[in-house]
Amino acid sequence: MQDEYTRKLEDQKSLFRQLGVKLDALSIHEKDFDAKMRGYDKEEVDRFLDDIIVDYERFYDIITDLLDKYKEIQRRQAYWEEEKKTLAAARKPQVDTEHAVDRRLVEEGIRQMERSLEQFKLHLRNEQR
Repeated sequence: MQDEYTRKLEDQKSLFRQLGVKLDALSIHEKDFDAKMRGYDKEEVDRFLDDIIVDYERFYDIITDLLDKYKEIQRRQAYWEEEKKTLAAARKPQVDTEHAVDRRLVEEGIRQMERSLEQFKLHLRNEQR
């Protein structure tokens, strides 16, 4: 149990460093104040710091939970983006390059056929006269 708590504190310190948070639960717990005459009640300060530690640990749990959820959302989004690409590729008509016809060749062939038909029509008209 102590190892788990130590690991959690180390994870907390690491995360808080990344977030720019100066204090973590352990540093709050280990904080000592100088005793002065007419100072604060040491036990009252300790109880208050204990409450702060509980809040810090709760914040840490919330932050790590939110980060885990964020990572899960990113993972799902990446999965769905990949699925979308796969579906789009499947819907895209596959071009058979071996049997593909060059559009320009077809258009040129059609123009030649139209010219040949016009010449044939002229030839027929000339023969009918």
